[in-house]
Amino acid sequence: MMDPKKKHFTFSRRIEYGLYQFFDRFIGRKKIARLIGHRRNKFAKKLIDDLAKDGKGKAIPVERRKDLSLEEFKNHYRKKGIPVVMEGAANDWDCVKKWSLEYFSKLHGNDVIAYSSHELKETYETTTLGEVINNIRSGGGKYYRFYPLLKRHPEHIKDFDYKWLLERRNPLTWFEAWQVFIGGKKTITNIHMENECNLFIQAYGEKKWMIYPKYYTMVFDPEPARHLYRNPAKSEGSPIFDPFNLNVNAPPRYEYINWYETDLKPGDILFNPCFSWHTVQNTTDSISIGYRWVAPLYALKIAPLYALLDLFIKNPSIFKSAKLSVEDTNLIRVTESGNLEKYLKEKEAMERKQKMEATSV
Repeated sequence: MMDPKKKHFTFSRRIEYGLYQFFDRFIGRKKIARLIGHRRNKFAKKLIDDLAKDGKGKAIPVERRKDLSLEEFKNHYRKKGIPVVMEGAANDWDCVKKWSLEYFSKLHGNDVIAYSSHELKETYETTTLGEVINNIRSGGGKYYRFYPLLKRHPEHIKDFDYKWLLERRNPLTWFEAWQVFIGGKKTITNIHMENECNLFIQAYGEKKWMIYPKYYTMVFDPEPARHLYRNPAKSEGSPIFDPFNLNVNAPPRYEYINWYETDLKPGDILFNPCFSWHTVQNTTDSISIGYRWVAPLYALKIAPLYALLDLFIKNPSIFKSAKLSVEDTNLIRVTESGNLEKYLKEKEAMERKQKMEATSV
C-alpha cells in the first residue's frame, strides 16, 4: 500500500531540506540555527501543517508474502526500497529449529562482551553473555544487541541458508555483518536510521517492527551522524520519542506521519531497506539475526545525500565504523566513549581468569 502522505515531500522541499542537512554537517547546526533558524522553523511548520491536512498518522501493514520469488523480491521490493516480510522463509533453518536462551547460555555463556544499554549514551559494561541471558530470564530487562556470533563462532554459518541470503543481497557490496539480538519481553531499540540494508531473521520468540520511509527524515530532522546510525533530533531534557507509546510525551511533529508495521514470528524474514527509520520491540523474549550489508551504488540511488554525507562521519570514521560493525558494533559505542583500550584490557583479563578457573577444576 502506497503512503498517501508521500505527495507532501516534493522535489523543492527535498532540495531545501538537503541544504539544511549539508550546512549542518559542514558549518554546524548551532551556527546554522543562528543564521537561518527562522527560515528553517518556517519550513518545518509548513511541512507539518501540510501533513496534518491528511489527518493523524496511522499504521500501514508491511506486506507479508509466502513463496516470494527471487526475481520479484529483487525487481520490486529491493529495487524500490520497499520493506517486505517473507513469511516462514527460514522455518527449515537450524537457527529457528535449535536456538533459545538456554541454547546460547549453554554454548556461549562465557563469551566476554561489551554490553551497552543504548539508552545511556557512550556507556558500556564488560560482562558475559551468560550473565545477560540470566538477567533476561529473570525479567531484568536487558537487551543485548549486535552480538557478533559468526565472528566469534563461525561454525554457526550452518544454522542459515547462506546461499538464499547471498542471492537476495545487492551486488557490489562493501561488507557483510551478522548481528544477533537477544532481549527480554517489552525491551525496545529506539528509532534510528542507518546506511545498511538488512535481511532480519526471527529465530526465537516474537518481535514488532515499525518502519518509517526515508522521506520522513525531514520530520525526524537528525543531527549530523557520528557513525553509521542517525537518531531523531531531540531537545535537551526532552524524552526520547517512543512510537510504542505515542500518547506519552510525543512531540507534535510525529502526530501526522504514517508508518509501516509488522509482527515477526519464528521463521519470518523481514527486508528492511537502507536509510529507513525504524524501531523494534520484543513482544516476548526474543532472539533474532540481522544479516546486513552496505551497497554503495544502491545507497546512492536510494538516498544520495545521506550516502555522501556518511563519508564525512568521524569518531570513528566510516571506514573504522564499518570494520567495527563487522567485528562488534558495540565497539563503536565503546570507541565513542574513549574506552576501547580499557575494554580490550578488561576483556583480556576476564578471559584469562576464565581459563585459569577452567584448568583448576
